[in-house]
Amino acid sequence: MPTLSASAYVVLGLLDREGATTPYGLDREIQQSIGHFWAFPRSQIYAEAARLVRRGLVVEERESTGRRRRTLSLTRAGRDALAEWLTGPGGQGTDIRDEGLLRLYFQRDTASGAAQVRRLAEQQRDAHRRKLAGYEDILAAASAPEEAAPEEAAPEEAAPEEAGDGIRFEPPQAAALAFGLRFEELAVAFWTEIAEHGVSTMDPRPGA
Repeated sequence: MPTLSASAYVVLGLLDREGATTPYGLDREIQQSIGHFWAFPRSQIYAEAARLVRRGLVVEERESTGRRRRTLSLTRAGRDALAEWLTGPGGQGTDIRDEGLLRLYFQRDTASGAAQVRRLAEQQRDAHRRKLAGYEDILAAASAPEEAAPEEAAPEEAAPEEAGDGIRFEPPQAAALAFGLRFEELAVAFWTEIAEHGVSTMDPRPGA
């Protein structure tokens, strides 16, 4: 079987975790979970789902009346493909796509450039502080392991459970949150130092 895109595995992974659901349900779950670190436009959900259906990894059932909602669920082949990906080699590096760093790279080392870098650093610092606050809100709402409620089947098309409901927020998801917290703390410290002391203080070259 040809290698699937990372976005395809997102769909497979969420269907495996959440069970049969609609594309709308997938979108809600993405926005409340992996959307914090993996951009996934709503249109891409429909496109990936259609491709996975054609490949026999997902089955789609559509209501014949009413809203004619489409319900997606994994096939056995889909579960096998997901398991193969989860247990396969993971040696790919991280692809950093940070517009703040991109803008920083193209600044000029001049007096006017220094003022511009400072403004950029202040903007980036504030943006990362907001993102960090969002992660801290998730952490504050998350149930402790001993408080987690037993898993129950949610009504069809119900809003996905939030972390604070203690149903789907398990150690692997908590570890992903920890990475987000540490990343944003690092970013806040990085841009704060530039904003307060200038970009030259971040030069890692010996003697700089």
